[in-house]
Amino acid sequence: MNVLHSYLETMFSPYPETPRLLDAKAELRTMMDDAYAGFLAEGMSENEAVGRVITDFGNLDEVAPVLGISAEIAPGAPHRGAADAADDRAHRHPSITLEEAKAFAETARRTRYRTAVGVALCVISPALIITLPPIASESGVRGLDQNIATAIGLLSLFVFIAIAVLMFIGMSREMKPFTRINEGRFTRNPAVTSWIENLAQKHERGRTFCLQLAVLCWVLSAAPVLLFSLLTQGSPHQNVLSAVGVAMTLVLVAVGLLIFLPANWAHAAAQKLTHGSPQSPDEQETSIVGVIAAIYWPLLTAIFLAWSFIGNAWDRSWIVWPIGAVLFGAIAAGLGAIESYRKAGPRR
Repeated sequence: MNVLHSYLETMFSPYPETPRLLDAKAELRTMMDDAYAGFLAEGMSENEAVGRVITDFGNLDEVAPVLGISAEIAPGAPHRGAADAADDRAHRHPSITLEEAKAFAETARRTRYRTAVGVALCVISPALIITLPPIASESGVRGLDQNIATAIGLLSLFVFIAIAVLMFIGMSREMKPFTRINEGRFTRNPAVTSWIENLAQKHERGRTFCLQLAVLCWVLSAAPVLLFSLLTQGSPHQNVLSAVGVAMTLVLVAVGLLIFLPANWAHAAAQKLTHGSPQSPDEQETSIVGVIAAIYWPLLTAIFLAWSFIGNAWDRSWIVWPIGAVLFGAIAAGLGAIESYRKAGPRR
């Protein structure tokens, strides 16, 4: 029912809230509600009933004579000016169709594991460069000096990142037909909104369970660093074990991502398909957390490498990663909560 009411608000949004138009909107709302209830009584599903009501009542020009508001919505009528009304319509992007939405959701479902693996590879990519140099400097393994260990670590870093980038490029190619959806350049369609919300709700239980497992992994990810640091105080291998603890932390974070991201595809698709641009391109929004992440992790890697190479601090530069992870978690949690609240707004 909220889908129909949202659609009704969109229909009347270009016009002023005059007493006559407010009465007409209330009358049309009653007509749509009655028709919706009647279609449900006939055995239609909720999606079918919504689509039928929109088909029958969704064109304001056609129902205006019945409501007695033809003069109020006619071109040139004295409301906000004809130029303002035309500008409103010009700013609206084409409405998204149910076929487009289904194709987009299917592509998101099909690529969900590649997304998770690519992100996980990025997370664990520094693992060897964190662990091998301390091992080489303290263990005295034959044929493995610090320079070779550093080279192997850097090679693994670049290989993991390269594989992840290739996976992201492939997914970007598959998502290319849906550029306007990803950029929010579409007008929301109530039928699409109803369909995608039902799809997301169908997968919500599995998503919630996977999120709980992932959060458990992320909470436990701090344990290896803390335990190895506390239990190896005074040990000659403290630096090595601490570096191994950091690598285990990265692995636990990656495992959490591998668990959660594939289960989040329906929810992520719903977020995209229900945050279009109903009025103008100015309403398009960018994920604050995503922008920060795109800058944060490359910067953190640069800091780690610069400190390690310039200061020859392989034995202690690993501390950048646990500190950076905790800091980013705090930033992401805070900004993510603010962004979600801002986008969601008050619900009826």
